[in-house]
Amino acid sequence: MFADTEAKVPEGVFEAFSSITLTDVLVFIVPFIAAVIIDLQSHRGSKEPVSLRDATMWSIIWILCSVAFGGYIWYSRGPEDGSLFAMGYVLEKALAVDNLFAFYLIFKSFGLTLHDTQHHQHRILYWGILGAIALRFVFLGFGALIVNVSPYVLIAFALVVLWTVMKMWTSGGDDDDEVDYTNHWSVRLVRGFSKTNPSIESGRFFFNGVTPLFLCLVCIEACDVVFAFDSMPVIVAVVKDPYLMITSSLWAAAGLRSLYFLLVAAQNLFWALDKAVMILLVFISFKLIFSGFGVHIPNWLSLSVVVLTLGSGILFSLLVPNPEDGEEKSEEKEEAKLEAPAKENG
Repeated sequence: MFADTEAKVPEGVFEAFSSITLTDVLVFIVPFIAAVIIDLQSHRGSKEPVSLRDATMWSIIWILCSVAFGGYIWYSRGPEDGSLFAMGYVLEKALAVDNLFAFYLIFKSFGLTLHDTQHHQHRILYWGILGAIALRFVFLGFGALIVNVSPYVLIAFALVVLWTVMKMWTSGGDDDDEVDYTNHWSVRLVRGFSKTNPSIESGRFFFNGVTPLFLCLVCIEACDVVFAFDSMPVIVAVVKDPYLMITSSLWAAAGLRSLYFLLVAAQNLFWALDKAVMILLVFISFKLIFSGFGVHIPNWLSLSVVVLTLGSGILFSLLVPNPEDGEEKSEEKEEAKLEAPAKENG
């Protein structure tokens, strides 16, 4: 009676996971967990802001760890899978740049960018990065499950990617109008059912109620849900293999804490990178649409587009001054001219 009404799992849903062996899991999970623990413990309890030197050192260490794992993929699975891992890693890092600047604005809203309060950023990012790792694991696992269900899934992913591009484009000119993240919906939600303590002097998340440190963490995690959802179809489109997409994304996500402190120190240096990322996302959306109709773009071509587009964005940033810097200087000169007569009359 109930045989006909049983829910059937669509064909091909779990097929992509069948090639993952216990050795694959252990080779990834053991060094990954060890590296995360060492990194997160490196500044635990410190009341000093993370220095540029430490951020640079840890960023290099994370890159070397990722390169070593990529070398294992290249050796054990071949150069094609090695290049796919590299693409997934580079894309996740590139997409993270704008997200990390959003984290900076969140910290700024909560008053955690001052010299006396900067050290709290590390503790919040400690838990924030763990959340980022968990979210990417969940979203990419889900993406790997449904990507083979129907070609329409790929087209739906393409629309999500184009929506991401539209958001990046429309928000590009809103730098001067900073969002007040202390009034973010996630913060209002927590305040609605919890007692709050406006002081951060305790350095704790909970002290006579919920402190601004916990509210800041909640806001970062809520925003990262959107970031993880946005990046999922991009990684799925390019990599597709579940083991490679999850491992490349998690290696990239694990190094975000160090990358954050590095980017904050050089936030105006790579001003054209977000434009390059937008161009790259448009390419990936078309790749998804073509895949939905059975047209496959070779991996070597995708890798070439990724490297050339991001490389051009970085090179252009280094060679050409940021136009906004020139506009700010012009505005400062105009203000100085207007203030000069007032001072003379005074």
